[in-house]
Amino acid sequence: MFPELTGDESQLVQSPDNPIPWTYKFDWSTKQLQQGPDGRYLRTTTYAEYLEETAKKILNTRRFRYEVYSERYGVDFLYEVGRMPSGMSLAVIKTQAEEALEAHSEIERAEVVDIRFDGNRIVFGLEIEGTRGTTRTEVDAWQR
Repeated sequence: MFPELTGDESQLVQSPDNPIPWTYKFDWSTKQLQQGPDGRYLRTTTYAEYLEETAKKILNTRRFRYEVYSERYGVDFLYEVGRMPSGMSLAVIKTQAEEALEAHSEIERAEVVDIRFDGNRIVFGLEIEGTRGTTRTEVDAWQR
């Protein structure tokens, strides 16, 4: 009546190749998770896309703001929102951004290759080396 299973337990163990990590995609203009045509929330599909979305989330999250994140998640320079750009040192912001990104378990090295003020925001040019690959991206943060 029931199907007979053949083989041993070794077939049930996950393969040594780890699956690609994923995160939900975020629409930064509406500040909402992106939804597909069927209403389900969209996930990242590639490792580079995962690294980019993770970097955007980290650099747009103020540390200690949300209890769901650990004390290592987010950045401190967002506490300075509203100050004039001349009052903020780009070197300090760059260091804080690199440290915040490297605190993530998937990111081995993060380098801010370009940082600039652009109107009411700060733009980071990033080179990120994850445990499974690298990517280059640009992240807008600090909507004042």
